[in-house]
Amino acid sequence: MIVKEQLIKAFEFPRHLIRNHVGPGECRFHGNYSGKLECRLCGSATECQWLAHHDEFSSLADKPTAEVATALEFAVDFIESTVVAEGHDSDNCPCESCKWLRDSRTMLDDYNGDFADLLTLKS
Repeated sequence: MIVKEQLIKAFEFPRHLIRNHVGPGECRFHGNYSGKLECRLCGSATECQWLAHHDEFSSLADKPTAEVATALEFAVDFIESTVVAEGHDSDNCPCESCKWLRDSRTMLDDYNGDFADLLTLKS
């Protein structure tokens, strides 16, 4: 059974990549999403918002597991778009990004399967 702590630990890798993608050196807010119009119009707004809500200092442990899983799904989609753009075959590539993708997909599949099993038991 997948526990929330496993999902939270998986955030470490995408945080690093998303921070590099956002390019805080180019942002007058230093990559900290402010919600101001300038941020909302920025091409990296979604990534900055994700970082703001899921960084090391956010209280992920206090959030519902389903919300944590949804946030991890965003990270999976982000990393997947990055490796596809770089021409990787994420099913077979040995790089760290592709390995993280495979591991995270498996973890989310297991979590979603566990969740579906719980719903079936309650019916």
